[in-house]
Amino acid sequence: MRTIQAGGVVALPFERLFGLAADALSPEAVARSARSKDRPDDRSGERPIAVILPDMEAASEVVSHFGSLAKKLANKYWPGPLTVLVPAADHVPAPLVNSNGQIGIRLPGPCPAADLARACGKVLTATSANRAGGPDALTHEDILGLSHMEIDLIIPGSVPGPPGSTVVDATGDEPVVLRRGIINIEEA
Repeated sequence: MRTIQAGGVVALPFERLFGLAADALSPEAVARSARSKDRPDDRSGERPIAVILPDMEAASEVVSHFGSLAKKLANKYWPGPLTVLVPAADHVPAPLVNSNGQIGIRLPGPCPAADLARACGKVLTATSANRAGGPDALTHEDILGLSHMEIDLIIPGSVPGPPGSTVVDATGDEPVVLRRGIINIEEA
């Protein structure tokens, strides 16, 4: 918790993949998380970093509008590995926002990352602990030798592995699945 409060990056188990968590409202922490992934830290909108919420109320910290479809999906699939794209608030750091002005949010199911978000009471980054395009990290040992990562703390553990979260654009009238993951979106 102190690492997050100090603007650090933590590698730890999420629901399906080993990932990186940082304070999503700290531009410096988000930029460090983006650099560790070799991702752009500008508003290019290419491969934005998703976030996890400590609770439903925290969505208001990063979202400008949480529409009826997003609410319906959240009520049905959260907590769980469903990332919902919704309009981002204006103050959200650029690496978290796609080219359409959307942010991917989720309320994770049981995992150390969910525990950390609740303990800190903060919205945290949620990106896999690997170089962009590289193999998924399934244990803390998979990332120990990666010198390119700006990680301040590694929480030991392992995860079941792919597929990761399902990613759905929830800004329209119907859900649009952008990445198929562990959750199969049925008629919402």
